[in-house]
Amino acid sequence: MKTEQDIKKYDVLPGHVFVAALLDSVEQMSGFVLNEVQNDPESMPDHEIIGAMVLQGENAMLLTLETNKNSAAPLVSFMTGIETEALDAELLNDGITELINMVGGSARARLEATNYKFFLSVPFTLVGEGVKIVVKKRTDCFISRLVCDEIDVMLRVYKL
Repeated sequence: MKTEQDIKKYDVLPGHVFVAALLDSVEQMSGFVLNEVQNDPESMPDHEIIGAMVLQGENAMLLTLETNKNSAAPLVSFMTGIETEALDAELLNDGITELINMVGGSARARLEATNYKFFLSVPFTLVGEGVKIVVKKRTDCFISRLVCDEIDVMLRVYKL
């Protein structure tokens, strides 16, 4: 975990704070330990589920967590105690929405002592084959790919 002193040094998107929040949330809720890997677009699986929330404030951001059903199933199963075979699309989407909510809340607490103060929007999920988010204006974006066994997720933070 980054110390407050380390966090205050960020003058661009504090992406690593969001990665730490995701790592801690996933480990606490499911027991899985994700590892950051090289972000190779060629080997990226298709994303069918995107959990998202807007971080509103002076330094507004969009936080997203992209994954597919095969990655979401073990995560949500371990988070909820529901067998993977019993997880329907609604439960998978709800689980990813809850996870993005935890990541946003954890990052907010970690960034409290910095100039990155924000309010969390209601988290939501975008679903479908080949679903993606396109930000029209040129903006800073932090991207991190994290994996553990069959779990493969992409965390993105867009400066708005």
